[in-house]
Amino acid sequence: MNDIEMQDRGVSDEIPDVFYSSNLTTKEQVECAARIDMYALFADTFRYPDPLFRDFIRNGEFRDIFTRLCSNLPYVMDFSEEELKRLTFTDDLSDEDVEVEFIRLFEAGPGDPPCPLIEGFHVGEEDGRMTVFKDLILFYNHFGLSYAEGSSEDRPDHITYELEFLHYLAFLYLKAMQENRETHSFLLAQKDFLERHPTRWTKSMAARMDDISAGLKDDVNREVIEFYRNIVKLLHRFVTFDFQHITLISGN
Repeated sequence: MNDIEMQDRGVSDEIPDVFYSSNLTTKEQVECAARIDMYALFADTFRYPDPLFRDFIRNGEFRDIFTRLCSNLPYVMDFSEEELKRLTFTDDLSDEDVEVEFIRLFEAGPGDPPCPLIEGFHVGEEDGRMTVFKDLILFYNHFGLSYAEGSSEDRPDHITYELEFLHYLAFLYLKAMQENRETHSFLLAQKDFLERHPTRWTKSMAARMDDISAGLKDDVNREVIEFYRNIVKLLHRFVTFDFQHITLISGN
């Protein structure tokens, strides 16, 4: 992660599993750890699909970690057998097809790509985009993170950055919980960020993916499109449930 630097605990390029340890002494801590890891898991799915990630999906590790995390969440994260099945790649799916469809969906195309991974594209006019930028940078700076604006892929409103920030906030909440420190401020931060950002625009991403799926041409690899459509819909479900949970336990 080049442009947002975590001062307390960095977000690893690998899927974190550090919270499944003897340090988790209560059910509440286990549930929070599942939320932390789920944010990291989803964040990784919207990075460029390099060979390690493609193998991670193809061999079923992604699906297995997803189902394990769901079983430890503090709420029921519903998913169907069909949705679970779509969390893997078939053995005959080529690496090139995965790369090409990821770029075509999220990065390339005349003008904007079919489904941008940028909040600003989903929230309205240019003045609204600048408001999103400013609000995100205020959030990041308030929690000791620095952001240096770079290319469009490094925008502060990229879905990966927003999910990594929620991963970080949930980690700070767990750490305060384990150290018997005040936790309410970290709950409110998660609630406010979810309400003002991911829950506002992941629904738009899901709707775009539905439209893309309905209008596919013959030269497009449907398996890859359906994988990402499935991921986006599950992400929207997760952030919605997580927001409802945080709102409930925060009392606000």
